[in-house]
Amino acid sequence: MPKLPLAITAVTSMLVTLATGTVAQTVPPNLPAAIICYAQADQSWRVGSLARVNKNGEATYISQIGRLTATLNAKGVLEAPADRGTGLDCYGWTLDQLRTNGRTMEFQRTK
Repeated sequence: MPKLPLAITAVTSMLVTLATGTVAQTVPPNLPAAIICYAQADQSWRVGSLARVNKNGEATYISQIGRLTATLNAKGVLEAPADRGTGLDCYGWTLDQLRTNGRTMEFQRTK
């Protein structure tokens, strides 16, 4: 089965869950759909998709193959996971730095 339809189904399911929850839900403002980081160790680019947003505003990004996991904290700083080294160049960057350096993929909102 192709991976793209599976990914679209997962994102659609997440958005439906957000929209139909028991409490009125809104899409968190100002968060990118994905972040892009460079891993010097194997000289590859890693893309992490928005996977979860906690009530305190922290957003978790995870790659398709699990090689990138990062938390954008409520202050807008990308934190490395506590159980791994900081092998990616974007850890410690702010959301503004990620955007300025072309390291985000933004949602295309509709009216």
